[in-house]
Parts: sequence; C-alpha cells; structure tokens
Amino acid sequence: MTSLAQRNPQAFGILVTLAGVMIFVPDALVMRLIGGDMLALAFWRGVLAGSIFLLGNLLLSPQSMPARGQWFDRKGLLIIGLNAGGVLSWCSAMQYTSAANALLVLAIAPFLAAILSWFLLRERIDRATAIAIALVFAGVLILASGSLGHGRLLGDGFALMNALTIAAYYVTLRTTGTRNMLPHLALGSILGGLLAVPFADFEPVSTTQALLIFLSGAVILPGAAGLLMLGPRYLPAPEVSMITLLEVILGPLLVWAVIGENPGQMTLIGGALIVVTVALHTLRRLTQPEGPA
Repeated sequence: MTSLAQRNPQAFGILVTLAGVMIFVPDALVMRLIGGDMLALAFWRGVLAGSIFLLGNLLLSPQSMPARGQWFDRKGLLIIGLNAGGVLSWCSAMQYTSAANALLVLAIAPFLAAILSWFLLRERIDRATAIAIALVFAGVLILASGSLGHGRLLGDGFALMNALTIAAYYVTLRTTGTRNMLPHLALGSILGGLLAVPFADFEPVSTTQALLIFLSGAVILPGAAGLLMLGPRYLPAPEVSMITLLEVILGPLLVWAVIGENPGQMTLIGGALIVVTVALHTLRRLTQPEGPA
C-alpha cells in the first residue's frame, strides 16, 4: 500500500476513499438491525470507536500524540466538542427519522462547510456554488415536507444538526495544518457516548445484537473514518465528495432492500434533487483547473 501511495498517489487516494465509503455503506442498516434505543447505541459506538482511535494512534504513531498543552487548547476543544455533537446528533437522527432522510441530509455537509468558510474564513463562494447551495436546501425542504405527516421532522432536524457539526469539523481541520487531531476525535467520540447516557434507555441485548454493536462501534465507525481521513491527503476535495456520494445513494437502498424501510415519495424527490446537485457541482469542480475559491 505504501509503494502504491508513492507510485500513484491519486490511485491510492481513490482506493482508500472508496474502501472507507464501502465500509460505511452498511452502517445505517447495522444500526437498524441492532434496534432498541439509538442513544444507548450512541454510548457504545462512541466509547468503542474512541477507544479504537486512541489505541491505534498509540500503537502505530505514538510520537504524533498531542503535547501536554495541545490536548485541550481552543482547536482541540473544538474538535472534541464537534465530534461529540456528531455522535449524539447522528444516533438521534436515526432514532427519529428514516435512514434515507438521515443520510440524504448528510450530503449537504460540504455546502454547509462552504457557508461556514465564507462566514468564518472569508472564503468567497462563487455563483455556481451559491446556486448549488440553494438547490440542496430546496431538496432538504422537499424531503422535510414528507416528514410532516409521519412524525419524522425532529429526526430531520437532528440530521441537519449532524451535517452542520461535520461541516464545522472540516472547516476547523483546515485551520490545524498537519497537526494530528485523531486523539481529539477519539476523545470527542467517547464524550459523545458518555453524554448520551442520561438520555439512553439501556435494555438487555442478545448475542447477535452484541456482535452487531461491536461491528458498528469497533469496526465500521473507526475503520471507515480512518480511511476517509487518509483519502483527502491524496485527492482533491471534489473527487472525495463524488466518491462519498456513493454512501448517500447505496446506504438507504440497502436498508430499503433488507428490512423494507420505505423512504417515501417526498424523500425520493428531495433526495434526487440533493444527489443530482451534489454530483453536478462536483463534476464541475473536477473539470476546472485549481484556482482561488
């Protein structure tokens, strides 16, 4: 793998990003198969994933662990807080809305990041991106309109909150340079799990559920997140966005095919608008030379 990264960085980037996305694709289905209270699952996912992140960093790259003063400085606390919020909001979204809604709303994270970058970093938003932002938010409104009569609007709100935390996380990472933030990501995961405890309804689980919980928190979440942190080092952001779009498309289809969770007509219409907009915007970015934002 190292030799491939040196010989053909782009191919390596595509390979690890695609691997990360494909590991993530069954995540929503596994969560549905576990069932029960999603905030109880948030505890296990957060603690397991955070522990794997910390252990992996300690074993594979102990010299990159933060110095004493870097654990809880401003940027460190931001990453910890945002990831904790992501753990809670994602599991809450899966508790109160369909898997399709949760995943499709997640697709707007790059556009929320563009808005945050404009507001916080004064990065310019070009006209095409502004149009794309308007279209994806129109898609979210269409999607949410289908939730009004099905009691899923709260879950859609949590999904939007999750997309916002992810966008803020990526904007914050842009200000950290080459600094290793994986330990802060780990602490955020553990914190998110612990914050879920007062609101969680813990029930006895079967052996099958326990194995699925381990698969979700100790394999899927850290494995996919680790690969998706590595991929953007070798690929431009638009190409990464295009590959990660596979999760948004395949994840809901897998849940629908296996357990019959029908996303509903308005979700399909709004989701189609979101997916097509993201795909066209990404293709446009890929066909343009790099330049100022």
